[in-house]
Amino acid sequence: MRPARLAPALCGAAILLVAIAWRRGGEYDEFYSVFLVAGHPRPDWPASPFGAGAAGAFYRGHAGFGAIAATLRRGDVHPPLYFWLLSLWRDGVGFGLFRLRLLSVAETLGALALLGRIASRMGVSASLAIVITTLFYGFAYTGIVARDFALATLCAMAGTLLAIDAARAGSARAGFCAGALLGAACFSNDLAVFTALAVGLWLTAMTWRRWRVWLAAAIGGAMFLPAGLWFFLAQAGSRRGQFPPFHLAPALLSLARDEAGALLGALPREVPAALSMPVATVLGVGLAGLVILVLRDERRALGREDRALLAAGFAAPPLGLLTLGAAFGNQPFEMRYVWLGLPFAGLALAATLRDRPRVLAALLAVGAASVAGLALSPATMQPAGRTARAAAALPADTLVVLPFGNDGVGVPGPFVAASPPQMRILVARAAGPAVLAAARPYPRVAVARIEVDGASRALVPRLDALFKAAPCWHSVPAGPLLAVFANTCRERI
Repeated sequence: MRPARLAPALCGAAILLVAIAWRRGGEYDEFYSVFLVAGHPRPDWPASPFGAGAAGAFYRGHAGFGAIAATLRRGDVHPPLYFWLLSLWRDGVGFGLFRLRLLSVAETLGALALLGRIASRMGVSASLAIVITTLFYGFAYTGIVARDFALATLCAMAGTLLAIDAARAGSARAGFCAGALLGAACFSNDLAVFTALAVGLWLTAMTWRRWRVWLAAAIGGAMFLPAGLWFFLAQAGSRRGQFPPFHLAPALLSLARDEAGALLGALPREVPAALSMPVATVLGVGLAGLVILVLRDERRALGREDRALLAAGFAAPPLGLLTLGAAFGNQPFEMRYVWLGLPFAGLALAATLRDRPRVLAALLAVGAASVAGLALSPATMQPAGRTARAAAALPADTLVVLPFGNDGVGVPGPFVAASPPQMRILVARAAGPAVLAAARPYPRVAVARIEVDGASRALVPRLDALFKAAPCWHSVPAGPLLAVFANTCRERI
């Protein structure tokens, strides 16, 4: 296959991903990446009001590789490979969330190019596989955020391609490189271990009698094992209480919902409430029909070995998460956690639907609507950016009171980054007299209603009630994003 044949599909994917990266507001978790590589993993926000522009040092510092690794091992749940690469990228490309997101876009385009090569190995339309996969909501989402998903996808697709070559050619060198790249995927994101195991077991089954091949793959993957365990074991139990307790029936329903969302998006949330259930029902029936079509593909567009690889790759993330949840007694499920199975689904659907134009057209239409919602719909975005824009529309002498959140990263980080430099901000850790004292010189206060973690959901109503009950403060209409209060006693101060 000549690379030029993939150019139209890859160019279309590039335009789409860049547009989504530009359009979407900052995500909660992305600012862990921003502050980590800037050397301020937990910013020490001033206790008194400050200008948004004065907080630039938190975003523009620099942390070396050693500091990044030490911080991750001490206080996060991720291995360091992506963050090291992000630090180098930022040094070359510059600051700003959009510029950081472009690293993920570049990694995703590399993964799509490799996906096209895998499709060609299987006799599947490479361009169709790329288009279908790009339009999966979960793939597009993880393909643009400034987190480690896209790098893990790139490494996993490279490892899968080389595993196919190793199985077909009996090459120990290809097997070693496949194992090393799958290990690198795990050193980018721990959850890639499920995909790495699935592809590794498939390669072992395909080359069982050629023991040099699967042994070389195991050695390649094992190169990352000591370092990966050094990080993983230090983080064991670090997210205790984040997820609900494990129960089999709710866990299965949650995984099914997340898998459906990753494939078909958040369309039920984007339509009027009266249509939400009918839309969800239609999408659910359609998804079940697609699964049946793939499982009962009478034309056998794929060989038995290829079908086994795609089935293992698609099933590995949800089955791995289910096993992990049962082992640790919780439900560590989110839509983005099943992202690595989506390229395998794209390959299977490209093979099954190439001669079913009506079904294919329906799938692509739903995918296009899904990623349009990802780029444009407020229902798919976290509120910090929109809230900052709403606050910027108020008079310049307004004080914005912002909840600190769980750790001062995910709530203040995206809001301050999206605010004009002159905006006055108070990051509040509690609702009490200190907040009222800080607000006293200002003619009005706007409480940012950003409730995206446990601490902010508890604090925002308390801040609202604090100003409602305090003398001299009078509530004024301001819309759903802000609670605005006018200072009626300021002229006597």
